[in-house]
Amino acid sequence: MNKRRDLSVEEKLDVLKKYDELPKTSQRQAACKLNVSQSLLGRMLKSRQEIENASLENVNSNRERKRVGKEEEVEEDLKQWFTKVRQKDVRVTGPLLRQKAEDLEKKIGKDNFVATEGWFHRWKKRENISFVKPHGEQGEANHVAARLWIHSEWPSVIAKYPPSCVFNADETGLYFRALPEHTYAFKNEKTRGTKTSKERLTILCCASMDGEKRKLLVIGKSKNPRCFKGVKNLPVDYTANSNAWMIKEIFTEWLIK
Repeated sequence: MNKRRDLSVEEKLDVLKKYDELPKTSQRQAACKLNVSQSLLGRMLKSRQEIENASLENVNSNRERKRVGKEEEVEEDLKQWFTKVRQKDVRVTGPLLRQKAEDLEKKIGKDNFVATEGWFHRWKKRENISFVKPHGEQGEANHVAARLWIHSEWPSVIAKYPPSCVFNADETGLYFRALPEHTYAFKNEKTRGTKTSKERLTILCCASMDGEKRKLLVIGKSKNPRCFKGVKNLPVDYTANSNAWMIKEIFTEWLIK
């Protein structure tokens, strides 16, 4: 006798579809042809509407049983909150969801709940939630050419200098008003990109081969931002131009300094 196992939503839908295609016959004969027990087929036919609704909603079609966590109330509240914010296309990250779960738990009078990484992983799986990027990926850098240059040219360039005199500097943009690129969303949810804020700062990072880190150079648009009012010492070097870009004059001044 085969060991009894539960069928997933997807498997139940497949059985029901095949049942509809069978010629008119008894439920017992149909169960034999579909390789399921008569009692299971009967239960599926009675709960057919529920099974079909589950396939249309955000339910993991490979899940066999509806499982809930130990904190069922807070998990349901978190799902409702998540559904509302995703309807507004708000970007939602893992730390935000975990913090929200703990806040919701406190609202219902419980203070001993901790939204651990393990709990969060299980909750995502139960609710069919994944981490996605709403818009297309950018092209990758030419790593092959970079590795070739490192092996063929770089050794001769640094041969005359000690590690403490060899520095690497690179600039990056900080879009301080931009929303996160990725968001948690239901797996069957259609995500769409949003217009990204272009307000940015340029930051130059520099370090030597032996690990010495130079102070960051930050380039903004305003020479005297309001947020600097009352600040006597900055942990970075700050300068400005109309586009917040690195230009020849700024780089030369920084290099000589």
